Amino acid sequence: MIMNTVKALQSSAIVLAIVFVASSASHSRIGFDKYHNHKEMTQYLIEITEEFPNISSLYSIGNSVLKRELWAVKLTTATELLGVPNIKIVGNIHGNEPVGREIILHLIQYLLDNNSKNEAIKNLLQTTVIHLLPSMNPDGFEMSRPLPCPNDGMHFSGSRNNANTYDLNRNFPDKFNPHTNPLQPETKAMIEWLKSVPFVMSLSLHGGALVANFPYDGSPDSSSNFNYDSKDWESLTPDDDVFRFLAKQYADLHPTMHNGLSCEEDYLKFKDGITNGAAWYQIIGSMQDYNYVWHGCMEITLEMSCCKYPPATLLEPHWKDHLKPLLTWMRQAQRGIKGIVTNRITGNPIPNAMVSLTDRENYVNTTVNGEYWKILLSGVYKLRVKAIGYHEKIVRVKVPEIPKDQDPQPQLVNIQLEPTKKRTIGDSSSTASTYYYNAASIIIVIIIRMTYFMVL
Repeated sequence: MIMNTVKALQSSAIVLAIVFVASSASHSRIGFDKYHNHKEMTQYLIEITEEFPNISSLYSIGNSVLKRELWAVKLTTATELLGVPNIKIVGNIHGNEPVGREIILHLIQYLLDNNSKNEAIKNLLQTTVIHLLPSMNPDGFEMSRPLPCPNDGMHFSGSRNNANTYDLNRNFPDKFNPHTNPLQPETKAMIEWLKSVPFVMSLSLHGGALVANFPYDGSPDSSSNFNYDSKDWESLTPDDDVFRFLAKQYADLHPTMHNGLSCEEDYLKFKDGITNGAAWYQIIGSMQDYNYVWHGCMEITLEMSCCKYPPATLLEPHWKDHLKPLLTWMRQAQRGIKGIVTNRITGNPIPNAMVSLTDRENYVNTTVNGEYWKILLSGVYKLRVKAIGYHEKIVRVKVPEIPKDQDPQPQLVNIQLEPTKKRTIGDSSSTASTYYYNAASIIIVIIIRMTYFMVL
């Protein structure tokens, strides 16, 4: 099913081919001649968001160890945000892997420049809220320098870690093996970001290989030993079909990633250009596992370049190679189902309801507005929704195949839950008032009866 769907995508209009042709003409403010340090990046982000104030906004999710701002740019033209999915792309997790950092800077400019010129980009920004964080590890980047290229991809130079010498992609809470490393400022900022924004999908951009990596990175017996291309070590999520689809779609649309040779190492081969994280090598505390386990966010990790920190002369070729798969990946936030969970009696939204499939153990929580999103491939599913104070409900959902000439469109599946006899705090004031009135009446009756027997 996955291979057929991907092949259909390759031949369909949603590849957005007309968007990519124009890419070389839209970079007037930032070039490919250099890597941009933190000061230059900050100035660029301020200027470009000021130029497009109705489409973009600049904000910080926190600070690095050395108090550098972790800048994020928010892009959307949606006027009504209810039901609109949030996605994010995070670069430069490792300080000496900055290709993704520069690609995100160019992606910001590309989307803003083309919103008024191209219908595909216009539709993307109207239906999605896109958050782009160029550098999660600005301190590590400032302590790193480019390497000669080609190299073996795994050559370590500069500062992979943050200023406290911690690897940020080993620093998150772990599903299988909790670690004892103290959470770093950058990690804490990411965790709070995920708590505040209901992200549906995410990309984590790395370098040193050429492959799309999907969860889990860990397993109950995780170790740090390399174990190249061993399916026996696969640690699969309940949504493995969706993760494989997202990874394979990206690899297939990249000019060379899908070949599976990664770079030029005989020992490092990835079938179709994708790998389960644990099958490659297992780690504890990865960011993509945390996104999925704790927040239901479908994150995959992209190894974008064979050299971790290639010369700036190679940035433009990398940009051209990744633009098509990046834009197509962003459209997948519209795949599957979405809806709002409400109280059947009052019509009020139910926050923190658990939405899952009956045959999958993981779940997503509804937002404060009762919203939920679930990326699914075509098929028939049983959707289970439950919340404290309400009767559980199971609904049959059919996700149709997407025609070749159409973009993904989510099935709208709104759910009404029946309250149990005990009213919930989230009910309307009138309903809650009735509950408290009845409770007060019972208490009064008890007091009267007790007084009566005392008098006797």
